Amino acid sequence: MSKPTINKIIPFDASYDYTVSMSYIGNIPYKNRIIIYNAKTLSVVYDHISDAGISLEHMIPANTLTNGNKYAIQSQVYDSMGVESALSDKTYFWTATVPSFYFDNVNDGDTIPTASLYAELIYDQPEWEDIAEFRFQLYDEVKNLLFESNPVYTTDNMNYAFRGFENEKFYHIRAVGMTINGIVLDTGYIRIYVKYKNPSDFSNIYATCNNHNSVVTYRTNFTIINPGKDSVSGNEGDYEFYNSFINLIDKTLVYDKDFIVNGDFTMSIRGINMYRTATILKCADDTYGFTLSSYIYDDRWMRYKLTVPNGICNYILYTEPIMPVPGDIVTVHIRRVGHIYQLTCFIDTDYVEKHNMWFGSKRPTNSNLASYDIWVNNGEPGVVRIDKDDVTVFYRNEEPGYLAENKYDIWIGGEQT
Repeated sequence: MSKPTINKIIPFDASYDYTVSMSYIGNIPYKNRIIIYNAKTLSVVYDHISDAGISLEHMIPANTLTNGNKYAIQSQVYDSMGVESALSDKTYFWTATVPSFYFDNVNDGDTIPTASLYAELIYDQPEWEDIAEFRFQLYDEVKNLLFESNPVYTTDNMNYAFRGFENEKFYHIRAVGMTINGIVLDTGYIRIYVKYKNPSDFSNIYATCNNHNSVVTYRTNFTIINPGKDSVSGNEGDYEFYNSFINLIDKTLVYDKDFIVNGDFTMSIRGINMYRTATILKCADDTYGFTLSSYIYDDRWMRYKLTVPNGICNYILYTEPIMPVPGDIVTVHIRRVGHIYQLTCFIDTDYVEKHNMWFGSKRPTNSNLASYDIWVNNGEPGVVRIDKDDVTVFYRNEEPGYLAENKYDIWIGGEQT
């Protein structure tokens, strides 16, 4: 009789039943036998004959083998007369615990309130089986594949930003991959629903009155996007956040999530120390894009330039010349209406720096102080921190009556009017 052949065995979890298949050409098989060896010592760990009839399969019972080990296997078949075939050639395989492979921050059925999703993928395998490759996939509601990422070959970064979700639609996200020994990885289809507020709808305006000083604060559904500390490239997490401005000198700030502009828009950019020749901002996706840059001319005047790709050429706009001095606040407005752009800039001369205030006789510790905070020893025991937005500074000759109601307000007297 000819000898059988063991079909390829991918790594499997030995804590579950596993069925080995084989190929054989010859007399009709009546029984089959498998012998499993420890691959290092070649000692027999399992030897069993199965009355499987003509089936060329043999089940290895759960917990017969141990996860994390390499084994060799041979097979043999018997015909109805009991004649046995030669043993097959040895085939080697691994056993390994089923890996954990899932999205950590997204659950099936979640509602996503933005047009993008930063998905965090988790992989864990107790026997330290490395991943060979994996990739991310996006599907529509009926599981038609919309997008697949390039393969990733390292687990240094297992996060991915899905972008461009349309509002009020269902999607499925998924990650698939394989380990170095062939274990298939699959998160399965994770169904999500996208529901976010249309940025073009500015009808929601809320007013809050401070009873202590009669200051009214207005809120709308405009969103100020603050970067995470790992958003600054080159020096991860190393940046100063001061008076609502981020110090980006010699650094680059990248937003790759929670930020999308659809259709017409108005964008405002404010900055200090903007007198320089540099690329200020780049915005791009698969459809739209523009670049805002600044240039100082020989006469020391500076202009901003907006460059928008427009088919075979660029759409270019310049601002009026300005000459800001250090400390000036420069504001640049970019507006798009029906693919027509408008660019303007101005210097804000009314800007006043505001700092968090500390009141009390006890000096605050350095670890609690932010840059440019102010400590006022007012003789009261202890120390209390007052947010800069809750302190009103009055510049006038006569003491304002509101100070009696809010003891942390400040009056600066003199010749002010």
